[in-house]
Amino acid sequence: MKPLMLHGHERAITQIKYNREGDLLFSCAKDHTPNVYYSLNGERLGNFHGHSGAVWCIDVNWDSTKVISGAGDNTCRVWDLERGVNINTIETATAVRTCMFSFSGRMLMYSTDKSMGRFCEIHIVDTADKRQM
Repeated sequence: MKPLMLHGHERAITQIKYNREGDLLFSCAKDHTPNVYYSLNGERLGNFHGHSGAVWCIDVNWDSTKVISGAGDNTCRVWDLERGVNINTIETATAVRTCMFSFSGRMLMYSTDKSMGRFCEIHIVDTADKRQM
């Protein structure tokens, strides 16, 4: 495996993830724009605009159609991978520190920070249920 130089972040990278096939690499950083790269040569394919704080976590679903990201702006965002648009925004009381899809891609999980007098919380959301999204 050869090293890749990931251009596209202005601040320190907080997490990287490969998709299941290994052809796409997702990164997030203390800036506010998650990116997606072609893993073979490191070419940036696009980014996801919408967060206003440091992005702490990122994950991609099993069939590489959706991306989830969590940030210090107290939001967890679900993105359409092909179009790069925000599908849904989940507002939280504190910063989102971890996020991930289930293997089926139907459920997603995110956890929040212990800050502002609040305990950290783990949330599980059924993406098929519009009341939860």
